[in-house]
Amino acid sequence: MHRLPLFPLPTLLYPGGLLPLQIFEPRYLQMVKQCLKAGTGFVLVQTAEQDDSSAPEPFFDIGCYCEINDWHPLPNDLLGIDVRGLRKVRIHSHQPEQDNLLMGQCEYLPVEEPTLMTDQHQVLLKLLQDIQQHPMIEMMGLDIDYQDASDVGYRLAEFLPFTGEEKQLLLESNSPLARLDAIQSLIHQLGG
Repeated sequence: MHRLPLFPLPTLLYPGGLLPLQIFEPRYLQMVKQCLKAGTGFVLVQTAEQDDSSAPEPFFDIGCYCEINDWHPLPNDLLGIDVRGLRKVRIHSHQPEQDNLLMGQCEYLPVEEPTLMTDQHQVLLKLLQDIQQHPMIEMMGLDIDYQDASDVGYRLAEFLPFTGEEKQLLLESNSPLARLDAIQSLIHQLGG
């Protein structure tokens, strides 16, 4: 187990993904400072919908360990950071620190082995290549391995308009090919 800071947000990050964040709460400013000083990262974990008051936790138990790629000051005393997702983690328990920063007892989940794209998923590969032509995506300068089903699936999951719960299920999937199958199914549900 590893003791890691948790950053619950209503979004999520996938391994290999990039995410810009604006930091303003003192506890997270301190967390960023400590991470930069130690050369470590934190776990970005998606908050759960709070419609159901019986939900056991305010966030999911699978998140993504990330590290800070870059930082820059923003107006109004905000701090901008760019993080890169590295690997999935399972949060077994958590506890607030004195400043209310949540610290989790986390287990690093196995890194997915590179898995070759299959013929049945080539339409998804073409979709990702088309999406990457969008100016906003193009500006990100992503280095996508189009032959790796894991990389293709994670990037599609980031960019397509799925619900937070659907995106979480895609993160939790342990099989790159099953993730691609699920993405195909979700696209059909969207009418695509």
